[in-house]
Amino acid sequence: MKTIDIKNIYEKAFPSKRSGNLYNAFSYPTKISPEVIAVFIASHTEPGDVIVDTFGGSGTTGLATHLSSNPTPEVLEIANEMGAPVKWGPRKAYIYELSSLGSFVGKNMCNPPNPELFLEEATKLLKTIENKLGWMYKIEDPDGNQGFLRHAIWSEVLSCNNCGTESSYWDNAVNFEPLSMSDTFICTNCQYSTNINNVKRATEEYFDKVLNKSILRKKRVIKRVYGQTGKKKWRRDVLESDNLLLHEVEKNHFSSPIPLEEIMWGDLYRSGYHFGISHAHHFYTKRNLHIISELMNEIKNAPKEVQSALKLLVLSYNSSHSTLMTRVVLKKNQSDFVLTGSQSGVLYISNLPVEKNIIVGLERKINTFFKAFSTISNSGSTVKVLNKSSTNMKEVQSKSVRYVFTDPPFGDYIPYSELNFLNEIWLENKTNIKEEIIISSSQRKGVIEYEELMTKVFSEISRVMMDGGNATVVFHSAKAEVWRALQNAYKNAELKVVLSSVLDKLQGSFKQVSSNITVKGDPLLLLEKSDSKSHIFTNNIDIKEIIFELLIETEKRKEQVSAERLYSRFINYCLEREIIVTTNASDFYNQLSSLSGIVREGDYVGYKK
Repeated sequence: MKTIDIKNIYEKAFPSKRSGNLYNAFSYPTKISPEVIAVFIASHTEPGDVIVDTFGGSGTTGLATHLSSNPTPEVLEIANEMGAPVKWGPRKAYIYELSSLGSFVGKNMCNPPNPELFLEEATKLLKTIENKLGWMYKIEDPDGNQGFLRHAIWSEVLSCNNCGTESSYWDNAVNFEPLSMSDTFICTNCQYSTNINNVKRATEEYFDKVLNKSILRKKRVIKRVYGQTGKKKWRRDVLESDNLLLHEVEKNHFSSPIPLEEIMWGDLYRSGYHFGISHAHHFYTKRNLHIISELMNEIKNAPKEVQSALKLLVLSYNSSHSTLMTRVVLKKNQSDFVLTGSQSGVLYISNLPVEKNIIVGLERKINTFFKAFSTISNSGSTVKVLNKSSTNMKEVQSKSVRYVFTDPPFGDYIPYSELNFLNEIWLENKTNIKEEIIISSSQRKGVIEYEELMTKVFSEISRVMMDGGNATVVFHSAKAEVWRALQNAYKNAELKVVLSSVLDKLQGSFKQVSSNITVKGDPLLLLEKSDSKSHIFTNNIDIKEIIFELLIETEKRKEQVSAERLYSRFINYCLEREIIVTTNASDFYNQLSSLSGIVREGDYVGYKK
């Protein structure tokens, strides 16, 4: 494919929506819309060509390969909006993914079971668990009738630093009319006052039936329940009957296996909110641990051809919605808390963790999977997902691949193996971290080790890619050293950047969003084979001149840019011109702020004409 033929789709920022059945079936960090990738595949290849993704994640490139065979109306619309030179038809894809969870998701999404059989067996599965353990979610409604729990808000217990009197975080922090959160703690016994984050958290001794020993854990109490009776939804404060039900749940013995997995804590460990959590089952309330274990065990009674897909269904709700990491948040002009899932990219447990009704949640997800499987089942493409490192792609012949689309790990942004642990224990297949490409102090891997492993992957890309083939790489970092590692990796593999753009992801991971220094819009790079790896990179640049040049270019494209987006465009500028990236995002923003002639309108930046 000649560069001029595909230049259109690299000329402006490419939108990547986070919606649709294929996208929403399973939550996975830094995921890209398969509809967008499908347009790239259909623009860079011909029907019958071979495609590779070296960092497959949850298999979105595989899904995109199916969509390039049988495009949906949304795919056709994106292609039309971008002026993409698409050719629809079946292709063959190899998807490499080191993560046990990611490859499991990819295999099942890209090679789904019969959608009708899945729908039947998933409905049957939930009905079976409802009949067996549904009593655990049966609660009293405000009128004294029996309803069922939709979710409950729990609270940490505070212990006054002065007198030791205990009170809940909820009672100290939550105010209604209007809804707000106070950061001031005042002891009801001795009137001691301080910032609520400085108050000791109460602990309790608890006999852990899974470990068969007593442990010390954070003390939490249930404070508010949200339920439903018939079609009527309601909310109320906790009743004595709620605590009696929890007592009955506590007495109930587990009838299905519980993974006895000690957590090998790494970069995500926080001594505060992870106090007392030494094993995977500590992330669950006793009630939800019963439900999730029964679900996974009952799947063994389903037809073999649908068992993996049923596991996928359950795990799609597990780490993100079934644990203490589930949260409520405050939003402007709302009279009550807004329910949400776990924070992306971390293992964060809030002061007010939420316990969701897993059965109700899974009932809502069944149709999402059914529609996703139905979309893929009509494809003529072939997708093979391999659970292994792409540092050695022996399954792919040299010079046989027309196109590579990949989204490599962004240095130290997300420790995937640690994050995926809570799902992988139920699969009994944990990721082998030896070849995980990451910058991680807990794994003793720095930027040197990261670059070495990345170089191996890009060398394999260069080997399998045919002459005239291309690779599209989506990458993100606020750190110059990580960008240099990427530059060195593809340079040493005799590849070079010929075009670049920005991929607009509508929401970043928690670490991206909460970091003091962020980058909005992931640089999107088009690589092709270079004549040699000996071409010289330069670092002789004037950043201030480049900033004004970039602002003029973005105005011509009618592209509104924030400082963060401008940094992404700066990275594109450097990589296309073989300029060594030496400027961190923080330094770039400081230089931008110091320039005269820069105009700011809200989040956007421009220049005085």
